[in-house]
Amino acid sequence: MYTQMIDFLRKYNWLFPQLVLFTLVLGTFGFHQHGALHSEPLSWLSSLYLSLQLFVMNSGGVAGPIPLTLEVSRFLAPALTAGGIFLALWEPLNQNFVLFKIRFWKDHIIVCGLSRKAELLILDHLKHEGSTSRIVVIEPNTEHGSISHMRKKGVIVLEGNAVDEDMLHKANVLKAKVLLALTNDEKINIHIAQKATHIYNQFPAALVPNNILQVVLHIDDFYTMNVFKEFHEKAVPDNMAFRQGGSKMDYHVFSIYQLAAIFMIDNFSPDKYVNLNDAGDPAAHLLIMGDNLAAQYLILEAAQMYHFANLKKTRITVIADDVNLISSRINALYPFLDKTIDLRYENTNNFFVDPCPVPCDEISLCFLALDDDGKSVYYSRKLRQHLFSQGEKSKESSLRSYNRYADFEKSIPPIKVLLPRNTALVNIFKDVAFELKALNIELLNMDDEVCNKRTIVDNRKEEDFIAKHIHYEWARNQAVKNKTQLGSMQEEWDKIKDSQKDSNRLPARHLFIKLRYVKADLTDLDTGEELDFDTLEEGVWDSIARMEHNRWNAEKYINGFVRIDGVSDKNLGNFLKGNLKCHWNLVPFDELDEETQAYDTFTFKMAPVIAHLNKKRILKRKA
Repeated sequence: MYTQMIDFLRKYNWLFPQLVLFTLVLGTFGFHQHGALHSEPLSWLSSLYLSLQLFVMNSGGVAGPIPLTLEVSRFLAPALTAGGIFLALWEPLNQNFVLFKIRFWKDHIIVCGLSRKAELLILDHLKHEGSTSRIVVIEPNTEHGSISHMRKKGVIVLEGNAVDEDMLHKANVLKAKVLLALTNDEKINIHIAQKATHIYNQFPAALVPNNILQVVLHIDDFYTMNVFKEFHEKAVPDNMAFRQGGSKMDYHVFSIYQLAAIFMIDNFSPDKYVNLNDAGDPAAHLLIMGDNLAAQYLILEAAQMYHFANLKKTRITVIADDVNLISSRINALYPFLDKTIDLRYENTNNFFVDPCPVPCDEISLCFLALDDDGKSVYYSRKLRQHLFSQGEKSKESSLRSYNRYADFEKSIPPIKVLLPRNTALVNIFKDVAFELKALNIELLNMDDEVCNKRTIVDNRKEEDFIAKHIHYEWARNQAVKNKTQLGSMQEEWDKIKDSQKDSNRLPARHLFIKLRYVKADLTDLDTGEELDFDTLEEGVWDSIARMEHNRWNAEKYINGFVRIDGVSDKNLGNFLKGNLKCHWNLVPFDELDEETQAYDTFTFKMAPVIAHLNKKRILKRKA
């Protein structure tokens, strides 16, 4: 009730001066009328003066019959004075109370910038955590339309700039658990992280609570994001808390477009729709339509993840209005991409012709990532029409062999549409999604799928759970080999760069492709037959090892590694690997030594242990 009243006063603050003017006019007429009634005429100026005195209750008593206009103004004027004093005092008093309350908070979340992604994240967090949530928002735009909505939800909103260290202190950053820099300007986000780091550097461990501040930044630019991942730990060389083993900062940088691409690539893998397990199976053929940042990340993630048991390069056909623009951008960012996938480009107008220059009957899966939701819907329907017409013309079409065109809802290939952010058209016409689903066209909203607590704050918990175990087992082997001390799993995880964490997340994600290859699932079901890894044939293990090495090669090439001959000096090898991105294992699987070949089955062999620790089981799929 209190919050609603304050919101009302804020919303209708323009009414106050008008009420004051109305009361003043009413009182002036009232005094003038009162003088005339009592044969004591007053000038209009004197009546105005007496009316002004009503606001401080200093007009003296008024005798005899009182006109209604004066009667109303006598009570309204002091009430407005009291209201004005309340409004003048409430803002600073309330602000001080809020700041005082935050001083006693611990492990809370600070959100810098009330952007669309920030709003969705906050609402999702509140949905899961409810009244226990402690969230502080720092927003520089005092006229932001969502401030009132956030406050109604129980979120504290501080009006100010998060780049200002004083604002971060007011938000009690030293005791916070998570700092989210989610403004729409990545330079500001980096600046916020810099200011938070500077604050931590000023305090020794003894004066900082013993926790880890997770700093999460939104950065879209590929170069900036990767440089930050590689070198962010060098930004805090003088952090006293970090050196003393106490409190420290854990940086995580992400892009909404990359997270959306990861979601699409992991949830709609080609091996879910066509058989890619045997050597005789055709290569996976992915069609990506679009030339924006989301399309770019779809290409990148597909190149890293789509390595299947048939051991054939995944083919990716990119359909774009300006193929020269996206091809030049991709070639500049990933010069060795052709070593991992078969990447081709087709102009949009050249693709939608008869006959189609692309073998449509070989396409396994289609992704659309366009900048407009109307355009997305239009081209998804056009693409289904085109694929159908071209498939009908091919008597030997692999699409026809599925005999599914009688039921379009299950037609091959599926079309997955990644809607742009802040969609409008599709949100108005809800029936669009249902109509397209009948054609096996699925609409997925970028914001809805990735702007949530699990993806951004928890950083995909299940994936990281697996990744931590993968890294810890590697660290354990290294500790035994080098006779060094091994810390806890979390300690070993915290030691490595964000880029190295990504290197462990990738095999964690690819584990599910390997499990589908052996017709098994990682699940929390209580009933079902568990997969006995000891019964897997040698040929299966060989395929798994080769799949993993192909995936690893793709990861290294995409991240800028180059091949060198092996070096005998271990320290030199580690320096070249860590600083110049040179690696001697960027070779075909058959050229690896036996130890390295065996290590390529390492992740999959750990699957039962990981499942057990995660309170899950690996069950055989029912035929």
